Amino acid sequence: MSGRRSPSGAGTGVESVAQGSEYEEEHTQETGKIPSLQEIEEALHSAPHSCHHGDEVWPNLFLGDMSMSHDKFGLWQLGITHVLNAAHGKLCCKGSDDFYGTTVKYLGVPANDLPTFDLSPFFHPASEFIHQALTSGGKVLVHCAVGVSRSAALVLAYLMIHHHFSLMSSIRCVQQKRWIFPNRGFLQQLRALDRTLKEQGLDSGAVWVSAEACTLRAVGMSGSKQPQDVALIKQLELILDSCSPDLTAVDEVWPNLYIGNVAVAQNRKKLHKLGITHVLNAAHSKQGSIGSQSFYGDTCVYFGIPAEDSDHFDMSQCFKPAADFIHKGLKNKDGKVLVHCIMGVSRSATLVVAYLMLKQRLSLRDALKHIVQKRPIYPNRNFLSLLLKLDEQLARKRSLCPLL
Repeated sequence: MSGRRSPSGAGTGVESVAQGSEYEEEHTQETGKIPSLQEIEEALHSAPHSCHHGDEVWPNLFLGDMSMSHDKFGLWQLGITHVLNAAHGKLCCKGSDDFYGTTVKYLGVPANDLPTFDLSPFFHPASEFIHQALTSGGKVLVHCAVGVSRSAALVLAYLMIHHHFSLMSSIRCVQQKRWIFPNRGFLQQLRALDRTLKEQGLDSGAVWVSAEACTLRAVGMSGSKQPQDVALIKQLELILDSCSPDLTAVDEVWPNLYIGNVAVAQNRKKLHKLGITHVLNAAHSKQGSIGSQSFYGDTCVYFGIPAEDSDHFDMSQCFKPAADFIHKGLKNKDGKVLVHCIMGVSRSATLVVAYLMLKQRLSLRDALKHIVQKRPIYPNRNFLSLLLKLDEQLARKRSLCPLL
C-alpha cells in the first residue's frame, strides 16, 4: 500500500482527525458505576447529527458506510489497509476478500442490526483485528450499511478493550467526529462488556478513562423531549423490542402492502414477481437509492419522499401524502404497494404506521403491534414522537366525531 496519498479527506467525503493533543486525555479512576440505558441514549441523542460517508474517529481508524467501503479508489487514496465489514453477507454490502484482492486485509462480521442479535461474541475478535492493524502502521475502515449502529458498536468495543475507555468515554470520543446510534440490544451488550472490563480492571489495578476526562465539544440537544414523552416512547420501544421475525429484504405487513429495503426496491424482476404496482421510496435521492419514475418506467407508479433518518427531520409533513398514495395504490385492482427506504426499518416503517393510523383507524400501539408480527421495525425516537402526536390528534378528532 506504499505510495498512497496522505488522508487529507479531499474529494473523498471523509472527515479526518488531527493527530496529537486532542487524544492526550487525562486518565482518571472511574467510580465503577455503569450508566443506565437511558443515560447512554440521552448522551447519543445529545450529539450533533453529522455524518460523512466516512469519518476518522481515532487516529487511522475510520468509521463509515457501505458507500465508502465500495469506493476502492477512495480507500486507496486514504491508504486504507484493513476493512472490517460489520454487515458481511448482507444485501447491498459487496465486501469480501475477493472484492478487495490482495491490497486490503478483510474481516467480515455477519451482524444483523437488530436488538435481538448478539454482537458480543465479535467484540474481542473485531477489536483484535483493529488493534493489530493499527499497531502495524495500518489504517482501518470499520463499516456496515449506514455506519451508525453495527460498525459503531465494534469501534466502541475496541476503545473499551484496548484503550481502557469506559463505555461513556468511548461514546464521547467517537461523537466528536461522527454521529452514532447503536441499537438498544448492542448498547445493553456494551454495558455488559463495560461491567466485565471494569471488574477485571479493578482486580488488575488498571486505570480507566472517565467520560469527564475526554476533551468534548459543547453540544446541545435541540428539541429535547419532555419526560412524559420519553416515558411514552419507551413504552412504544418495548413493543418494537417484542418482535420475533428475522429481518428480510421484504415483508407483507398488511394485505398487499409491503415494507422492504433498497435492494429489493431496485430489483425490478423481484418486484414483478411480487406483483408490485406502486413504489413509495422514503429515501428518495439519498445515497444508495436510485429510485425514480424513469427507473420503473410503465411497470410501477412511483412516489419519492426525500426523508432523513434523523432526530431533526419533520416526517409528519409526509404522513398524509404517503397515506394517500398507499391508499390509492391498494384501491386499484390488483394493486400492491412497496414502501421502502434503505434498510426498511425506520423511515418506511414510520410511513406505513401512519397509513394504518390514518386510513385503517388503528391506534399507534395497535399499528406497531400488528407490524412487528410480520417484520422487525425500529423508527427513531423523533419519528415515534411525531407518531405519538398524530395518535393524540386522531384520538381527539374521533372523540368529537366518531366517523372521522
